[in-house]
Amino acid sequence: MNDIDLVERTVADLLDKHCPPEAITEAEGAWSPTVWQRLEEAGLTRVGVEERLGGSGGELTDAAAVLRIAAAHAAPVPLAEALFPVAAGCTAAGLAVPDGPATAVCSPGLTLRPDGEDAILAGTARRVPYARVCHRVLVVSEYAGVALAALVDPAHCRLARIDNLAGEPRDDLTADEVRIPGTDVRQAPPHTAMHIRRMGALARAVQLAGALQTLLELTVRYAGEREQFGRPIGRFQAVAHRAAELAALAAAADAAARAAVTAVAADPNTAAPAIAAAKARTSTAAGPAARIAHQLHGAIGFTQEHHLHHLTRRVWSWREECGSAEHWAQELGHTVLAGGADQLWPSITSM
Repeated sequence: MNDIDLVERTVADLLDKHCPPEAITEAEGAWSPTVWQRLEEAGLTRVGVEERLGGSGGELTDAAAVLRIAAAHAAPVPLAEALFPVAAGCTAAGLAVPDGPATAVCSPGLTLRPDGEDAILAGTARRVPYARVCHRVLVVSEYAGVALAALVDPAHCRLARIDNLAGEPRDDLTADEVRIPGTDVRQAPPHTAMHIRRMGALARAVQLAGALQTLLELTVRYAGEREQFGRPIGRFQAVAHRAAELAALAAAADAAARAAVTAVAADPNTAAPAIAAAKARTSTAAGPAARIAHQLHGAIGFTQEHHLHHLTRRVWSWREECGSAEHWAQELGHTVLAGGADQLWPSITSM
């Protein structure tokens, strides 16, 4: 068993114990402090962040392994935000990762501008993940060509409580000229805001890949257990074909997400095409995969008591968050075109 397998097994065992379907249902419209606490006690909420910044160490591939398993369990915690955009922003700006749950904002609607030795936070960021439960919000804003980063207490802002289709908090956050002490503000490298946006998209791609794997497992298991006309429905050719299609969608999504994580771990400065491809591929797979899973489960898959909807409602939500498939396909197209004809084939074969 290699290190990644050990990480995945550890997370899976923890969530099997502390994140049953009942806990997911109970957490809708909020989160699960218990699940977060268990993950935090195991050091899993800071994986991939350097120890000098308060992290647990490890690589981005480790963080992706943790997030993939958490998404496969539909864990109702802001782990994606903590492990990807918050970790990336804090690392870039030299900020210590905050205690407790945190989320990130790099919206043009929310600005952080210098004011003497301090900074002023003003504007509105739409649909900030888990803002209502987070202890800190990492805000990254570019002002006059300079990127500024600060960890902001959301209690100083106004929140409009909004949930996505899965019942996960996606709140509008408004700051009315909030003064941020200069000691809490850092200058970040240029293009940090774009890097964080891409890391948010990568996090959603990893989550989609993890959730699609569980959709496949649930569907294959049900098709092997549910009998009709004296035999399991999975032995009927039409059902087997649909299950195979679902398996192909899940495999393609997983391959794209893993390739993007590997590309970022190798060189974040050249990984933009891989991230765009991963988010486009995983988002595109989400709709057909959920449809097949519900078709093969039949009526039971639509009940509140069945675990399936915890996954399908998340993939329907995550496919649009941090940029839709269409958005990232366009980004990928622009990148390939900008490289010129000579770079077309190398860019295709490198992703």
